Amino acid sequence: MSDVYQNILTIDSSSNILKLALSFGSDRLVKSEEPAEQSHGQIIIKKIDELFNSSEISKTDLHAIIVSTGPGSFTGLRIGIAVAKGIAVALGIKIISVNLFELAAYKLQNEIEEILIVVPFKKDEFFVVPVCEDKYDLSKLQTVTLKNFMDICSEKKIAAFGIDLQSYFSDITEFDCSDRLIYDASDLNTIGKKKIEQQMFENINTLEPLYIQKSQAEINFDLKNQK
Repeated sequence: MSDVYQNILTIDSSSNILKLALSFGSDRLVKSEEPAEQSHGQIIIKKIDELFNSSEISKTDLHAIIVSTGPGSFTGLRIGIAVAKGIAVALGIKIISVNLFELAAYKLQNEIEEILIVVPFKKDEFFVVPVCEDKYDLSKLQTVTLKNFMDICSEKKIAAFGIDLQSYFSDITEFDCSDRLIYDASDLNTIGKKKIEQQMFENINTLEPLYIQKSQAEINFDLKNQK
């Protein structure tokens, strides 16, 4: 990778665990994970500052920011993306986005058999997207409820973010690959660097979380802004 993009901050606020990484120099990286629940906004700046302190580089030395666009926590994603945009604008640097389906495709890149990626949506509802050979297909996305989950996903390989499917369906054990989706911010950093090499930068003005369907929180947010 070009030396122009050596120092990169990665932010993932898509879940109740705030995941951060800072790569710097030619091959160094520091990272952190912090339980956030609904408090991303209260800790994100502090945790970012701690990364810079441990790396002994300044924010002004940053070359780019990688940020997760989810899907995931409505509030968490908006906070993470807002912070990424704020830093990028202040420093005049580029933003790269990575969504969870890209992450799943990366983690399962050696699979030649299709795996269904499951992401929580609303209570007892999930998004399901197929991944195969380092590719994901949003055109095949389905919204699945607990009631019809087994009708759609039975006897197929599955992998879930942010939910223990076996606590709902004990008979899917042999098909559940969710442990292979365990990740930290360094994984997003790796994916983001590949996108930097391809010049796949985001437009800061239009960058938003990956909203596939609006949750109640998003609907309430829109209604509040219309008043």
